[in-house]
Amino acid sequence: MELFYVLFLSLLITAHGTAEYEVHDKIAMLGELESFDIYEEDEIEAFEMPSWTSTNAGHVLVNVDSFGANGDGNSDDTQAFVSAWKQACSSQKAVLLVPEGRRYLVNATKFEGPCAGRLVIQVDGTIVAPGEPKDWDPKFSRTWLNFHNLTSVIFQGKGVIDGSGSKWWSASCKKNKTNALTIDSSSAIRVKGLTIQNSQQMHFVIARSNSVRVSNVLVSSPEDSPNTDGIHITESTNVALLDCKIGTGDDCVSIVNASSAIKMKKIYCGPGHGIREDLVMSKQYALKM
Repeated sequence: MELFYVLFLSLLITAHGTAEYEVHDKIAMLGELESFDIYEEDEIEAFEMPSWTSTNAGHVLVNVDSFGANGDGNSDDTQAFVSAWKQACSSQKAVLLVPEGRRYLVNATKFEGPCAGRLVIQVDGTIVAPGEPKDWDPKFSRTWLNFHNLTSVIFQGKGVIDGSGSKWWSASCKKNKTNALTIDSSSAIRVKGLTIQNSQQMHFVIARSNSVRVSNVLVSSPEDSPNTDGIHITESTNVALLDCKIGTGDDCVSIVNASSAIKMKKIYCGPGHGIREDLVMSKQYALKM
């Protein structure tokens, strides 16, 4: 099979005090982005009902507050999130709700699948990591919020995932710095509208996954924050990035380890080091931008 590699990159410098780069796609049309196994009609709006026992249009609503989350930014809400996850993941057509206007302190956690049915994770509040490296659980030295072995899951909302990375950045040579949001060994995943900021290291990792569509996501950390890649794609295929704004201290997007069929449209990068590819390629490798 022939190696197919098409790269189109256009840089747009704006006069707003910071260089901003816009990646245009003249090849991969939006219709191609919609060709993955991710269905728009499965997206639903945030609910007002406060309890997981409530339903809306046949969806079971699982509110983290109903499982004891305080949402004050100081109390440890990890166990409430774990309990809410177990309920949502074991339910058919569930919505796991992180409510607006609240700030949840959550330690490093692995959210394990597979789940019983299609799941929506509606993040409208703020999820914040512990700010002190010494408080980190050594069992999770490289990941903070790790979602593993999921199928047909939608992450959406207007909320924030905040890695509280400043003290990690000041110890930039420290080994095993943590990544903020990881989706691992999963398929048919949709991520829309979230803000991921101030990660200890990489903000959003897509690993060993297939058919992942990311749109209207904002990734942000200071320009001098070390090794804070925006979106890192490894060993994954059929990944589409659309209308994302990324400003970090390292690569806006990094693609490694024979990832294939990566499609991008309207990726705004600045500050950051642009798009990096470590071309450990298979013959099926194709990047369209």
